[in-house]
Amino acid sequence: MKNLLKIFCLAAIVASCDDVEPTVFNGEDPSNVTLLSFSSDVYSLPVERDANGATTITFTSSTLSNSDRVYNIEVIAGTANAATYNVPATLTIPAGEYVGTMSITGQDNNLVDEEIKDFTIKIPDTNFNGESLGFSEAQVRVYEVCPLLSEFTGSYTASAVESMFTDPVIFDDSNVTLSVGDNDYERVFDINPYPGYVGSSRTVRLNFQCDYVNLGGVVQTGLRCNDDGDLQFTWGPADTDNRAPYNTEDDSTINVNFLENTTNACGYGPNQSSFMLTKN
Repeated sequence: MKNLLKIFCLAAIVASCDDVEPTVFNGEDPSNVTLLSFSSDVYSLPVERDANGATTITFTSSTLSNSDRVYNIEVIAGTANAATYNVPATLTIPAGEYVGTMSITGQDNNLVDEEIKDFTIKIPDTNFNGESLGFSEAQVRVYEVCPLLSEFTGSYTASAVESMFTDPVIFDDSNVTLSVGDNDYERVFDINPYPGYVGSSRTVRLNFQCDYVNLGGVVQTGLRCNDDGDLQFTWGPADTDNRAPYNTEDDSTINVNFLENTTNACGYGPNQSSFMLTKN
C-alpha cells in the first residue's frame, strides 16, 4: 500500500460528502461572508410499517441575523412516491440563531417497502444573495422500518471483522458512542478510519430497517491514492443481498456489512467488508 497518502481534513471545506457541523465560522460580524448549508447531503426518512415516520432537516448559517431568514424548499421528484412524504414549503433560521430545522414526515400508505427510494430537496438559487454555499440540496431516502425493541445506544467497542487490507486496517478496536441521529431509526458514531494514514475521525451513520442494518450513506474516509489524484477511499452501504440482519430485541452486538473503497481508488475494490459493534 505504498501509494496511499496520509491526509488531513480541512474543517472549513464543506464541498465533501462529510456532514457539515453547525460550527460558528464567522460569528456576529455582519461584514463577514455568510456560509449556508444543509447539515448533510443525504438524509433518511424511515417510515414505520403501516404507520408514519419523520426526520429532522438542519440548515446552518455561519453568521447571525437580526431578523428571521426564510428559505423556500423545492422538491425534486425521484423514485419515492410523492404520496409517501410531506415537505414543508419553507425553512426558517430564527433571528439571532445559527441553525434552522424543519421536519419532513412520511406515511406508509402501502407504498413503502424495504427498497430504498428517494427524492431531493433544494433551496433555489434565487434565495441566495452573495452567500457562500455548502449543501444547498440534499437527497432524502425513504424506506420501511419496524419498531426497535432495544435502545441501540451507548458505549460500544468497534472491531474490524473483514477488510480488503491488513495494513492499513479499517480501524483499530475502539470505544465509540452510539447516539440517535436525525430520526429514531438512525444511529451515529465517530471513529478514526485507517489509523496511521488518516489523522481525524469521521461520522458513521447506521440505518435500521425491518430486518437489516446498513450504512446510512457514504463515508469519506480521507484516505487517498497517489496515482489517482483526488480519488478517495469511501465506505458505502452494502448491496441488497449482503445487508446484515440484526435482532431488534437484542442490542448487545451489531454486525454491519458495507462496501469498502467504492471509488476503486488505486485499483482496489470495491470490497465486501464488515465490522462489529459490541456493547460495553
